[in-house]
Amino acid sequence: MLERFTSPARQAVADARYEAARAGQDKVHSEHLLLAVFGLPGQAADAMAVAGLSPERLRAQLRRGTHPGAADLDADALASLGIDLDAVRRATDAAFGPGALDLARMAGRKRPQFDDDARQALAGAGRQGMRLGHRWITTGHLLLGILDQPRNRAVAALTDAGADTAALRADVLRRITAAA
Repeated sequence: MLERFTSPARQAVADARYEAARAGQDKVHSEHLLLAVFGLPGQAADAMAVAGLSPERLRAQLRRGTHPGAADLDADALASLGIDLDAVRRATDAAFGPGALDLARMAGRKRPQFDDDARQALAGAGRQGMRLGHRWITTGHLLLGILDQPRNRAVAALTDAGADTAALRADVLRRITAAA
């Protein structure tokens, strides 16, 4: 199926693994795919930006989600010792480049595999492309595939961040059909 994906859509699939590893997860979930899609120029990122979203805001929303990630627990533990994780992160980024602390945490880990909700989103993107008669799957199709799975954490994060998912879906669909 990936042979029909445009280069940015393939990059989003690869970046979703990075997002999962960055979050300390051993599985790629729909929220990692959402962050990866948002991190690339295209119809999906444009529609999400118009909806008033940002990758940073979505990451923060996901950290506040139903179960805190390891990074949140580490920050609390370090804070109890008088260590500000944000200050450490800024110093590390300044010395070694953006994301260096996250990259160090990921070293030596196995490559995250796609969980059911992420696979369903990818399959949904393919179905959207076929339904619309498109030969290629773009980041916009990927966003539609995510939005078509209403019970995933990605959709919950979008909603919690204040996005109108129906309007977002309509906007990205308009962008996809206009580009075809």
